[in-house]
Amino acid sequence: MQSRPSGLTLIEITIVLVIIGLLLGGVLRGEEMIFNSKVKATFNLSREISAAINSYVDRYGQLPGDDPQAASRFPNALPRPVNGNGDGRIPWTGGCASGTETSEQCEALYELRLAGFLSGSGLGPVRTPFGGQAEIASGADVFPGLGKAPVMFFYGAGLPTKAASSIDTAFDDGAPRTGAFRCDTRAYDRSSPASPIGVSCVMTL
Repeated sequence: MQSRPSGLTLIEITIVLVIIGLLLGGVLRGEEMIFNSKVKATFNLSREISAAINSYVDRYGQLPGDDPQAASRFPNALPRPVNGNGDGRIPWTGGCASGTETSEQCEALYELRLAGFLSGSGLGPVRTPFGGQAEIASGADVFPGLGKAPVMFFYGAGLPTKAASSIDTAFDDGAPRTGAFRCDTRAYDRSSPASPIGVSCVMTL
Protein backbone atom coordinates (compact mmCIF):
# COMPACT_ATOMS: atom_id res chain seq x y z
CA MET A 1 0.00 0.00 0.00
CA GLN A 2 1.17 3.52 -0.81
CA SER A 3 1.04 5.97 2.06
CA ARG A 4 -0.75 9.33 1.50
CA PRO A 5 1.67 12.29 1.62
CA SER A 6 1.23 14.40 4.76
CA GLY A 7 0.73 18.18 4.72
CA LEU A 8 -1.63 20.57 2.91
CA THR A 9 -2.30 20.46 -0.78
CA LEU A 10 -1.95 23.55 -2.97
CA ILE A 11 -5.73 23.96 -3.06
CA GLU A 12 -5.99 23.82 0.73
CA ILE A 13 -3.20 26.39 1.12
CA THR A 14 -4.95 28.66 -1.36
CA ILE A 15 -8.22 28.42 0.53
CA VAL A 16 -6.49 29.25 3.83
CA LEU A 17 -4.77 32.28 2.29
CA VAL A 18 -8.05 33.53 0.83
CA ILE A 19 -9.75 33.25 4.22
CA ILE A 20 -6.89 35.09 5.94
CA GLY A 21 -7.06 37.82 3.28
CA LEU A 22 -10.79 38.25 3.77
CA LEU A 23 -10.39 38.49 7.55
CA LEU A 24 -7.59 41.07 7.28
CA GLY A 25 -9.57 43.07 4.75
CA GLY A 26 -12.57 43.14 7.05
CA VAL A 27 -10.49 44.31 10.01
CA LEU A 28 -8.79 47.06 8.01
CA ARG A 29 -12.10 48.16 6.53
CA GLY A 30 -13.61 48.35 10.00
CA GLU A 31 -10.69 50.42 11.30
CA GLU A 32 -11.04 52.83 8.38
CA MET A 33 -14.77 53.22 9.03
CA ILE A 34 -14.09 54.02 12.70
CA PHE A 35 -11.40 56.53 11.70
CA ASN A 36 -13.70 58.24 9.21
CA SER A 37 -16.48 58.48 11.78
CA LYS A 38 -14.07 60.20 14.19
CA VAL A 39 -13.06 62.67 11.47
CA LYS A 40 -16.70 63.59 10.90
CA ALA A 41 -17.38 63.74 14.65
CA THR A 42 -14.45 66.13 15.11
CA PHE A 43 -15.83 68.48 12.47
CA ASN A 44 -19.31 68.21 14.00
CA LEU A 45 -17.84 69.10 17.41
CA SER A 46 -16.47 72.34 15.98
CA ARG A 47 -19.90 73.16 14.53
CA GLU A 48 -21.50 72.39 17.91
CA ILE A 49 -19.15 74.80 19.67
CA SER A 50 -19.72 77.43 16.98
CA ALA A 51 -23.48 77.16 17.45
CA ALA A 52 -23.04 77.35 21.23
CA ILE A 53 -20.98 80.56 20.99
CA ASN A 54 -23.50 82.17 18.63
CA SER A 55 -26.35 81.22 20.93
CA TYR A 56 -24.55 82.74 23.93
CA VAL A 57 -23.89 85.97 22.02
CA ASP A 58 -27.53 86.11 20.86
CA ARG A 59 -28.81 85.66 24.41
CA TYR A 60 -26.36 87.80 26.39
CA GLY A 61 -24.70 90.09 23.84
CA GLN A 62 -21.21 89.03 24.96
CA LEU A 63 -18.68 86.37 24.08
CA PRO A 64 -18.48 83.56 26.64
CA GLY A 65 -15.39 83.95 28.79
CA ASP A 66 -15.13 87.61 27.83
CA ASP A 67 -18.53 88.34 29.41
CA PRO A 68 -18.14 91.10 32.05
CA GLN A 69 -21.40 90.04 33.74
CA ALA A 70 -20.87 86.27 33.87
CA ALA A 71 -20.82 86.10 37.68
CA SER A 72 -24.22 87.76 37.97
CA ARG A 73 -25.70 85.64 35.18
CA PHE A 74 -24.90 82.40 37.00
CA PRO A 75 -25.02 83.36 40.70
CA ASN A 76 -25.52 79.81 41.97
CA ALA A 77 -22.73 78.19 39.98
CA LEU A 78 -19.80 76.59 41.80
CA PRO A 79 -17.11 77.52 41.17
CA ARG A 80 -18.41 81.02 40.63
CA PRO A 81 -17.70 82.35 37.12
CA VAL A 82 -15.04 85.03 36.78
CA ASN A 83 -16.05 88.11 34.78
CA GLY A 84 -14.21 88.85 31.54
CA ASN A 85 -13.11 92.30 30.47
CA GLY A 86 -15.55 92.67 27.57
CA ASP A 87 -12.94 93.58 24.96
CA GLY A 88 -14.32 91.19 22.33
CA ARG A 89 -11.44 88.71 22.58
CA ILE A 90 -10.82 85.36 24.26
CA PRO A 91 -7.04 85.42 24.74
CA TRP A 92 -5.01 82.22 24.81
CA THR A 93 -2.94 82.06 27.98
CA GLY A 94 -1.92 78.42 28.24
CA GLY A 95 -4.43 75.66 28.76
CA CYS A 96 -7.33 74.44 30.86
CA ALA A 97 -6.23 70.86 31.48
CA SER A 98 -5.97 71.38 35.25
CA GLY A 99 -9.65 72.26 35.46
CA THR A 100 -8.89 75.09 37.89
CA GLU A 101 -7.64 77.86 35.58
CA THR A 102 -9.98 80.86 35.44
CA SER A 103 -8.60 82.62 32.35
CA GLU A 104 -11.10 83.75 29.74
CA GLN A 105 -10.40 80.76 27.50
CA CYS A 106 -11.32 78.34 30.30
CA GLU A 107 -14.25 80.46 31.44
CA ALA A 108 -15.59 80.42 27.87
CA LEU A 109 -16.27 76.69 27.89
CA TYR A 110 -17.51 76.85 31.49
CA GLU A 111 -20.02 79.58 30.73
CA LEU A 112 -21.27 77.76 27.63
CA ARG A 113 -21.89 74.74 29.84
CA LEU A 114 -23.61 76.80 32.53
CA ALA A 115 -25.85 78.38 29.91
CA GLY A 116 -26.85 74.92 28.65
CA PHE A 117 -25.37 75.40 25.19
CA LEU A 118 -22.59 72.83 25.63
CA SER A 119 -22.57 69.47 27.37
CA GLY A 120 -20.24 68.70 30.25
CA SER A 121 -19.27 70.61 33.37
CA GLY A 122 -16.40 72.53 34.87
CA LEU A 123 -13.56 74.61 33.47
CA GLY A 124 -11.73 71.84 31.64
CA PRO A 125 -11.17 71.53 27.89
CA VAL A 126 -13.30 69.63 25.40
CA ARG A 127 -12.19 66.08 24.69
CA THR A 128 -12.05 65.35 20.96
CA PRO A 129 -13.07 62.06 19.30
CA PHE A 130 -9.35 61.30 18.81
CA GLY A 131 -8.64 61.70 22.52
CA GLY A 132 -6.90 65.08 22.35
CA GLN A 133 -7.99 68.35 23.91
CA ALA A 134 -9.54 71.44 22.36
CA GLU A 135 -10.42 74.87 23.69
CA ILE A 136 -11.70 78.24 22.50
CA ALA A 137 -9.32 81.14 21.86
CA SER A 138 -8.98 84.23 19.70
CA GLY A 139 -7.53 83.15 16.38
CA ALA A 140 -4.59 85.55 16.25
CA ASP A 141 -3.37 84.32 19.65
CA VAL A 142 -2.77 80.80 18.39
CA PHE A 143 -2.19 81.14 14.63
CA PRO A 144 -0.58 83.99 12.67
CA GLY A 145 -2.88 85.89 10.37
CA LEU A 146 -6.16 85.14 12.10
CA GLY A 147 -8.21 87.90 13.72
CA LYS A 148 -9.67 88.18 17.20
CA ALA A 149 -12.73 86.04 16.40
CA PRO A 150 -12.82 82.78 18.39
CA VAL A 151 -11.48 79.54 16.96
CA MET A 152 -11.46 75.95 18.16
CA PHE A 153 -7.85 75.24 19.09
CA PHE A 154 -6.53 71.67 19.05
CA TYR A 155 -3.32 72.25 20.96
CA GLY A 156 -0.16 70.26 21.67
CA ALA A 157 -0.47 67.07 19.66
CA GLY A 158 -4.23 67.48 19.68
CA LEU A 159 -4.85 65.66 16.40
CA PRO A 160 -3.06 62.78 14.69
CA THR A 161 -1.51 64.02 11.45
CA LYS A 162 -3.63 61.67 9.35
CA ALA A 163 -6.76 62.98 11.06
CA ALA A 164 -5.76 66.60 10.47
CA SER A 165 -5.13 65.89 6.80
CA SER A 166 -8.47 64.09 6.44
CA ILE A 167 -10.42 66.89 8.13
CA ASP A 168 -8.74 69.49 5.94
CA THR A 169 -9.36 67.51 2.77
CA ALA A 170 -12.97 66.66 3.57
CA PHE A 171 -14.15 69.97 5.01
CA ASP A 172 -11.72 72.67 3.88
CA ASP A 173 -9.10 73.37 1.19
CA GLY A 174 -6.67 70.52 1.93
CA ALA A 175 -3.80 72.96 2.61
CA PRO A 176 -2.51 73.04 6.21
CA ARG A 177 -1.61 76.74 6.30
CA THR A 178 -4.69 78.30 4.71
CA GLY A 179 -8.47 78.17 4.90
CA ALA A 180 -10.84 77.66 7.80
CA PHE A 181 -8.84 74.69 9.16
CA ARG A 182 -5.11 75.34 9.70
CA CYS A 183 -2.28 73.47 11.36
CA ASP A 184 1.16 74.46 12.62
CA THR A 185 2.97 72.15 10.22
CA ARG A 186 3.38 71.31 6.54
CA ALA A 187 3.37 67.67 7.59
CA TYR A 188 0.61 66.50 5.29
CA ASP A 189 1.74 68.63 2.36
CA ARG A 190 3.37 66.32 -0.22
CA SER A 191 6.37 68.63 -0.49
CA SER A 192 7.22 68.27 3.19
CA PRO A 193 9.39 65.69 4.99
CA ALA A 194 8.03 62.92 7.20
CA SER A 195 5.10 63.99 9.37
CA PRO A 196 5.05 64.10 13.17
CA ILE A 197 2.73 61.99 15.32
CA GLY A 198 0.39 64.84 16.15
CA VAL A 199 -0.20 68.48 15.29
CA SER A 200 -1.73 71.65 16.73
CA CYS A 201 -4.58 72.97 14.61
CA VAL A 202 -7.29 75.62 14.63
CA MET A 203 -10.75 75.63 13.08
CA THR A 204 -12.58 78.91 12.66
CA LEU A 205 -16.00 78.97 14.26
